[in-house]
Amino acid sequence: MKVFSTIKQSFFQQKRPQEDYLFFSKKYPIFTVADGVTLVPKGGQKYPDPSSAGIVAEIFCKKVVLEAEKKYKNFKTKNLKEIFKTANKAVADYNAFCRRTKKTINYLDIDLFSTTTAFILIKEKKAYWWSLCDSGIILLDKFGKQIFASPSFSPINGKFLPKNWKKMDPIKRAKIMHSFRNKLGEKGELLGYGVVDGNEAALKYLNFGVIKLNNRDLAIIYTDGFEHYLKINEFNKIFIDWPVNLEQRIDVLSDKKIKENKVKYGLERSLIAICAD
Repeated sequence: MKVFSTIKQSFFQQKRPQEDYLFFSKKYPIFTVADGVTLVPKGGQKYPDPSSAGIVAEIFCKKVVLEAEKKYKNFKTKNLKEIFKTANKAVADYNAFCRRTKKTINYLDIDLFSTTTAFILIKEKKAYWWSLCDSGIILLDKFGKQIFASPSFSPINGKFLPKNWKKMDPIKRAKIMHSFRNKLGEKGELLGYGVVDGNEAALKYLNFGVIKLNNRDLAIIYTDGFEHYLKINEFNKIFIDWPVNLEQRIDVLSDKKIKENKVKYGLERSLIAICAD
């Protein structure tokens, strides 16, 4: 099994601290990434460094791998939810330590610290996976054909938003958007979007499952900054070829794409690629 990982800094936010995090086990093929949700400081305040969103991403990833290692030898699909719940609780504890609770937050500068996530554990030719929000996974065969992708991020249904949503002040929009985090209806229906913030409702938004792996299949878990890259055949082919200078090849292509479109290709981004030999 070959493994490659990388975190790239945002083209736009070079003065901001890292909020992506990735981690994997040294004992077993267990891998996870997380993307701390960008904070909203008060006007005139500097962006916090270190960022608690980045800290939460690290806390979550490390707890996930630790718990997955404990369960690896007898791993079952049900363990995915168990691991997620335990790591989500660790985030809840951190938010509580920082005095961030449902009663104290304003959904803006004082809000729950949170993160998106994707995860893969490989055992006996099977990949146990999850994805939440806009972090995800894809699976490519040895020819580079995509044979699986986790569900894409679904934005909030427009019927739940104010009619003048697009013309609203950005701060008001952000507050409303954050209020839909892990939101459930009276019957448990999904009304918003899911992230890891310590809220038990996050589990309702979790996508998860099991995929059968064949020799030389390539699994990639990523944060949203790599989403558009993974739609480019030239990018995916780099991993299929798996050259000695893999990192350099990625950087060359990245520089090229950022010049074409800074918004699509210049965000902070993390990725772990795993080739099943």
